[in-house]
Amino acid sequence: MRFGIHSNKTRDIGYEVAEELSSVMLSHGATPVFREYMEGTSVSRIKGVELGSFEDCDVIFTIGGDGTFLGVVADYRDLGIPFVGVNKGSIGFLTQISEESMEDAVTRITEGRYNIIERMQLSAQLFDSQGNLKGHDICLNDVAVLRGDKPHIVKLSLYIDHERVERFYGDGLVVATPTGSTAYTLAAGGPLLMPGMDNIIITPLCPHTLQSTSYVIGPESEVEIRLGNFETVPIVTPDGHEFPTLAPYDVLRIRKHPSTVKTVDLGYTGFFQSVRRKIVARGSFYENSQE
Repeated sequence: MRFGIHSNKTRDIGYEVAEELSSVMLSHGATPVFREYMEGTSVSRIKGVELGSFEDCDVIFTIGGDGTFLGVVADYRDLGIPFVGVNKGSIGFLTQISEESMEDAVTRITEGRYNIIERMQLSAQLFDSQGNLKGHDICLNDVAVLRGDKPHIVKLSLYIDHERVERFYGDGLVVATPTGSTAYTLAAGGPLLMPGMDNIIITPLCPHTLQSTSYVIGPESEVEIRLGNFETVPIVTPDGHEFPTLAPYDVLRIRKHPSTVKTVDLGYTGFFQSVRRKIVARGSFYENSQE
């Protein structure tokens, strides 16, 4: 088997985890593959390691946190290859392999003892007031529309399937996939959905209203967020990526993307047990952080 590896150098200091992971793969008869920019690093000098494309790899491993995982998905989603993450972040939800379990994880994958989760994605398109396309992106987690750098509320109109649902005043809205239900949406009080589900979640952020309701809609529905005039420019962040600058009366349309992202499920824990464990661990991580 051939395994692509992308390591975040700010998380994997000195590429120590990448070296160890490569050694484990080689001991199982698999070939670790890094991209060409890793030439000259310590991992490139390990006998049996290759530098090249991920196109013919069986699985792509990421080393870092959830941000690293999302970034690698954005770069290589078109290959249709399954992804799996080694966690070097702050108790990531998308990175299920710990440093201690790398040997076991590689064993399970080389022996075929794993499942594939097909995760839905979102397509986000931004139009100006004349209907011209300003930008587009694909998201595995979510699309957030947020107030700008001053404490002014953002005014939005939310439409689902061309029907106005509500006029919203507050800090913004998050439109998420089931994968993204453990991210910003969870922090905003939204529901948890299992990652293989096919639904879209819409959750308000600090709404100026007496009620705060999340909407869960089907995969064929379209979400439309229409901006009004504003004093401070709001921002749109698809999976944390940069997006074109918003202007008054822009329209953001979000729907299910036709392709999915494949991720490896090693079967260590069930979804809800994993979420509970990671939330508890994250609280402990922040509590004991020196920063």
